[in-house]
Amino acid sequence: MKVEYHPETADDLNSAVSHYNALRPGLGDALRAQVYAAVDRILGRPLTYPRIEGEIRRCLVHRFPYSILFRVVTSENIRILVIRHHRRHPAFGLSRR
Repeated sequence: MKVEYHPETADDLNSAVSHYNALRPGLGDALRAQVYAAVDRILGRPLTYPRIEGEIRRCLVHRFPYSILFRVVTSENIRILVIRHHRRHPAFGLSRR
C-alpha cells in the first residue's frame, strides 16, 4: 500500500516537532517517531479506523495528543490529510483533499 501526503502535512508535523523540541530536546523527535508508527498502523489496516466525516478516518497517535486524519483513495493508496493536535478546532483540516 502507498501513502501520499497533503502538502500541508509536512508543516503540521514540523511545527509540532519544533514546539516539542523547544520544550525538551528530543521530545519532538519522539513525536515524529510516534506519527510514523501511526502511519504504519494505518497502512496495515486502514479500514479499521473510524470515519469522522464522509470518507475521512482518524488514527490517534500514541503518547501525544495528536490525530492523523486520512482517507482511503484506492485499495492500494491512502492520503494523509492532516496531523492535528486535539485542541485544534474539530473542523481543522477537513477541507483538505
